[in-house]
Amino acid sequence: MDRKEKFGIAVKTERLKRNMTQTELSQKAGVSLRTITDVEKCRGNPRYDTMYQLIRYLDLPATEFFYPEHDRHLINVIAEELSYYSPEDLQIAFSVLKGLYNGLHPEKEK
Repeated sequence: MDRKEKFGIAVKTERLKRNMTQTELSQKAGVSLRTITDVEKCRGNPRYDTMYQLIRYLDLPATEFFYPEHDRHLINVIAEELSYYSPEDLQIAFSVLKGLYNGLHPEKEK
C-alpha cells in the first residue's frame, strides 16, 4: 500500500468513526468536498495544505504518512521487548498503556 492509499484509508476510517459525512468533514476541515472524495478514493495527490488540515482536524499521526519507517521500527522494538513478558506481565503492561493513553487523550477514551 502506498502513502496515498494509506492516507486516503486513514481519512475515511477516522471520518466514519466520527459518524461524519464527507460534506461535514469538508466544512469542518476547510477543504472542498471534491478534495475529500479524491483523497478517500486515493485519486490525485493532495497538496501539503490539504494534508495538514485533514491531519490536524482528524488528529491523525503525521509520522505515519511522512516517516512510516519510524512507526514500524518502534513497533518492532516494542514487540521484541514484550516477547520477554509473562502472560500476567503482558496484561499489566496492556492495562498501564491503556490507562496512559486514556489519560493523554480523554476525549478518545477506549
